[in-house]
Amino acid sequence: MAGKAILMVDSHTSKCTRCGKGAHIQDTHHTRLLSGWGTPDPDARPCGERFVAISTLRLGVTAEDLRALRPDLPAYAAGDLPADLKGSAR
Repeated sequence: MAGKAILMVDSHTSKCTRCGKGAHIQDTHHTRLLSGWGTPDPDARPCGERFVAISTLRLGVTAEDLRALRPDLPAYAAGDLPADLKGSAR
């Protein structure tokens, strides 16, 4: 757990960029899985990383929209992640 993760949100889901699994939008660390469609994998585990920012891939969502969801995290619109965080996003 030495890395950093970005909370990636879109209109229907939110996920951790570190492990790619669903995440609860209100959590500070990826400690719970947010299950999506279908049957959840019984062996799936959250990675435990701390969320250091919130972002999206949706072009119509602004940084202000994201700040309204999580005012405690730096917010970046689609394509606006700073270079030091780009390695945290997959």
